[in-house]
Amino acid sequence: MSLRYDLALAFITLIWGTTFVVVKVTTERVDPMVFIAARFALGAIALLVLFGGRALAAGPPLWWRGTILGLLLGVGFVFQTYGLRETSPARAAFITGLNVVIVPLMSAALLRMAPPRRLIIAIALSAAGTVVLSAPLSPDEWSSGSTRGDLLVLVCAIFFAAHIVGISRFATRVESGPSTAVQLTVVAVVAGAWVLGSGASLPTERDLWWPIGYMGVAATAFVFLVQNWAQRHTTATRAALIFTLEPVFAALYSAVVYGEELTPRVLIGGGTILAGILVSEIGGETG
Repeated sequence: MSLRYDLALAFITLIWGTTFVVVKVTTERVDPMVFIAARFALGAIALLVLFGGRALAAGPPLWWRGTILGLLLGVGFVFQTYGLRETSPARAAFITGLNVVIVPLMSAALLRMAPPRRLIIAIALSAAGTVVLSAPLSPDEWSSGSTRGDLLVLVCAIFFAAHIVGISRFATRVESGPSTAVQLTVVAVVAGAWVLGSGASLPTERDLWWPIGYMGVAATAFVFLVQNWAQRHTTATRAALIFTLEPVFAALYSAVVYGEELTPRVLIGGGTILAGILVSEIGGETG
C-alpha cells in the first residue's frame, strides 16, 4: 500500500478530530436536521460545481451506488447528531471509535474479507488504545450524558462502518469525485425534505454560519472526497484502523485550542493506537 493514501486518510481524521465540539455547540442552538441539511447542502454544492457534469454523464450505475452510500452516511449522521445532544463529545468520540472493531467484522461477514493475524493484532491494539484514550472513567464523565444518547451514537457507528465497507465495495467501480458528489447530494436532499416537512427554518444568526460553513466545506466535501479517493487503494479494515487516530487528534486539538493537559491517559492511549497502526504497516499489504 502506498504511504500517501494512508497519510491522506490520517489527515482527514485530523479534521474530524475538531468536529465533535463544533457539532455539540452548534446543535445546542440549531435543530439537528437543519444543521445536517445545511452542512450537506454546502458540501454537495461544492462538489457538484466540480463533478456534477461527470456525475450526470456516468449514468445509473454510479447513481444507485452513490445513493446507497449516501443513505448509509445520512442515517449515520442523523443518529450521531441527535446522540450528541444527549451525551458528551468525549463519549461520542469513544463510541464512534468502535468502528475499528465493527468494520472488520462487517467486512468478514459481507465481503468475505477476514483480516490476517497481523491485522487482528493491530485492531486489538487500536481498540485498546481507544478505550484508554476515550472511554469515560469517572462517575462525572459517565453522568455527563445519557444512555439513550450513547445508544444513538452506537447506531451511528454501525452505519458509519457500513459506509466504510460500502466504499471499499464500490470504490474501484466508480469515480471518486462524482460518487462523493452524489452521496452528499442524497444526504442534503433527504435532510432538506425532512426540514421542509417539519416546518423548521434555517438559522438567521450570522455567527452560526461560520461553523456550518466549516463543517460543510472542510469536514464534509473535502474529507469525504479524500476518503472515497484513498479507499480505492486500501481495504475497509485498514481505513478503520487509521480512523482510530480521530480521538488522538481530538485530544491534541483540545490541548492546543483549549489548553487541556496532555495527561498520561492521552499519551498512553494515543501511543497504543499509533502502535496498532504501525503493526498494520509491517509487512506491506493488508487483507
